[in-house]
Amino acid sequence: MSISSRPGRHLSIGSWRLTVPFVLAALVLTACGGDPDSLEVDRTEVRDGGTLHLAVEAMPTTFNIGAAPVGDTATSVLEPTRGGAVVLADDGTWSVDERYATSVEVASADPLAVTVTLNPEAVWSDGSTIDAADMQAYATAQIAAAGQASADVDTWSVVAGVDPGADAWTYTVRFTRPTPDWPDLVYPGLPAEATPAEVYNGYADAAPPSNGPFVVAEIDREAGLVRLERNPQWWGETPALDAIEYRALDGQAQAEAFTDGDLDAIELAPAGADSVEDGVVSTAPGQEWSHLTLNAARGPLASPVVRQAVALALDRDALVEATGADAALAGSFVTVPGQSGYTDTVGDLLTRDVEQARDLIASAGYTADGDGWTAPDGSALALRLPVPEGNEAAASRAEAVAGDLADVGIEVTIEPRPVDTFFSDVVVPLDFDLVTFLWSTDPLDTAAAVARVLPVDSPLNFTGLADPGVAQAADALLRSIEPKAFAAATAAFDTAVLATSVIIPLVVEPHVLAVGDDVVNLMAHRFATPDWTVVGFRA
Repeated sequence: MSISSRPGRHLSIGSWRLTVPFVLAALVLTACGGDPDSLEVDRTEVRDGGTLHLAVEAMPTTFNIGAAPVGDTATSVLEPTRGGAVVLADDGTWSVDERYATSVEVASADPLAVTVTLNPEAVWSDGSTIDAADMQAYATAQIAAAGQASADVDTWSVVAGVDPGADAWTYTVRFTRPTPDWPDLVYPGLPAEATPAEVYNGYADAAPPSNGPFVVAEIDREAGLVRLERNPQWWGETPALDAIEYRALDGQAQAEAFTDGDLDAIELAPAGADSVEDGVVSTAPGQEWSHLTLNAARGPLASPVVRQAVALALDRDALVEATGADAALAGSFVTVPGQSGYTDTVGDLLTRDVEQARDLIASAGYTADGDGWTAPDGSALALRLPVPEGNEAAASRAEAVAGDLADVGIEVTIEPRPVDTFFSDVVVPLDFDLVTFLWSTDPLDTAAAVARVLPVDSPLNFTGLADPGVAQAADALLRSIEPKAFAAATAAFDTAVLATSVIIPLVVEPHVLAVGDDVVNLMAHRFATPDWTVVGFRA
């Protein structure tokens, strides 16, 4: 997808995260004494001014969200600079953000057409009005960009065009078919002056025009710094903060900087929630879920029977317990617990059964050999599970998986690999038998959920497989816009994907955020879009 009109997620690095936040237990030993309920205050209790110091794991490789590689930090850094027609609640439902649009209405369900009336006060950071011409040009560029190498998911191919309305701020977006993702496809991400080339390949070293309360004021790659300042053209509530600074720091450095008071907030792995000495820890049910992905393209896991045995061997309940408070079983490939329309499809179909797993391995032609198995060609049933070096949470999860599979006689070798190239050298080329990281659920990006399993050459599909039965269920899911129909289609899609045993959902991880004692209105959340105008320091 190219530059989205809707802001990205919280302080994580966008819609996919390879690494998880650092655990502070090695640095501090006493629990935090702050009250999380004290974080949310009225605007009158927020001091005017100040700079909020945050961190990301690496500098954005580009400031074009769409051109950024999977796992890039561009979405997080640019979040306070962007807005769109809709805003998410914490349960994943959306409403019109009246700062950007006065109405968003479905004019026709099939063929799908959506009419939008923009707020005439809204402007880009150069002062130019955000209008229907911007949407027409932006949609045209996105449609033209379909299939470009920079796009990870082709979301805009369902948009047929944009028709102007009665005035400069009204337009109707026409779709080639119904899509549940339509609320994220009805607002311009760039001014009309942006060329198609800029839309999908521009803004590598300079930020795109802002339409949010902040603008990018400084990018210093050598120092690993991005500074945001108040947008002088912002028409909404004046932000409490003067500036937000993001520094590129690895997990250890982030932890030390927060302890020293040089950072005002950092994300934590769930195990770090009880290990902060100063400040407040805010915890909420999350939208990022761990999984075990199986490489079905080669080796023992090319057998669907062996993959099913692996799935049955996993003790998902133990993983949830080990993760801690606010963790939950991941029961869907599309939705998470607490999200509107969520159903635990996976939990109803997958229960640990060690004996059945061993029976399946035997039925696949393997012969019991001591504590393990031998294939007809004499090779042992052994699997490789690479993990990024220094990622304690991923290593712990891998060890738990290895222990579960050892119970059914499958030997798993855990291989530490460099974190900086883990994705490019391990995940993308499918240089693994098993791999585990975090996916992120986005209520308005169903296309990304499908792209994790279809087609086989999708840049998000790391399974080595594209099953025809899944394709049929995916087509129905991608056409469902009514809530009940979407829930039913999600359950059918979940069932179809689980039957292939190429991705096994594990745990929905809580969102854990440590913030300084004087920081307010910056809290952990699931889907709710932060209001960066009220984030600041206690008056």
